[in-house]
Amino acid sequence: MSYIASDAIASIERELKASRDNLGFSLKMLRYNHSARAGELTVMRKAVGGIMRSKIGTPAQERGMILGMSLLPGHRRRIREGARRLDRVFDRHSLYIREFNVDYAATAEGALDFLLIELPLDASLRLRPTNDAIDPVLGRMAEGMLDWLAAPHLHDPLETDELGARLMLHLEANHAMVRRPRARTRLSPTQVARAKEMLMSVEFEGLHLDDVANALDLTRNTFFRCFRETTGTSPYQWLLSERLEQTRLLLRLTDLPLVDIALSCGFSDQSHFTRMFKRAQGISPGRWRKAA
Repeated sequence: MSYIASDAIASIERELKASRDNLGFSLKMLRYNHSARAGELTVMRKAVGGIMRSKIGTPAQERGMILGMSLLPGHRRRIREGARRLDRVFDRHSLYIREFNVDYAATAEGALDFLLIELPLDASLRLRPTNDAIDPVLGRMAEGMLDWLAAPHLHDPLETDELGARLMLHLEANHAMVRRPRARTRLSPTQVARAKEMLMSVEFEGLHLDDVANALDLTRNTFFRCFRETTGTSPYQWLLSERLEQTRLLLRLTDLPLVDIALSCGFSDQSHFTRMFKRAQGISPGRWRKAA
């Protein structure tokens, strides 16, 4: 009878561990394996091409909570979570919420395209665990985030912060363990003016929601909610509208190259400017300039 040396076993275990991510997905299996931070949250997309059958699991650990949402129908899991056993068939926008503090193992079959949202242990929000929920609103939010998630470096930091704030407000309203009262809903005119000043100032390049919130002595999510309820738009959408108005003025009245207009109006580069302008106007800046 032959035996495998302990160092060889350790090497095999390391190789197996390295072939999976920190949620237990096989890295070789994944077609999409995207991850980005949005405020307190880590947002991920895990997807395979075609049909799969694989084991997924995480050991009990001090790590917070995770919400997983299926973006496709036809995913099935046979789950062992602590002492519990269950079978689950996921429809589109079906979700689960679980703690990381118990052992989790599942045999997953069928189509797999999941958006996952991880909350750290010290998150300001705790979610209500569930294995049987559907949230179409969150599903549409998730699907709208896929382009950002594939290339977060192409997006403004303020836009990324807002995605996190929108998610947190939705999770608090629909999946929180405890609903907290919202005392304050509007900003004063002085606060709105200060926020807009900071948003537009070149001194605050790469501005984050936290920067403005701290200046107003508010939390990130409270500032986001109050600004939106006071002005009718979010901080990033207000800033984007102002930037685009500046670009239209420069396109109409000057012969500046597009790259100079982009940089002078706060866009990271010409490609970023063109993408945002075309999304708002329906045509490229060059074509708009010729027609103006």
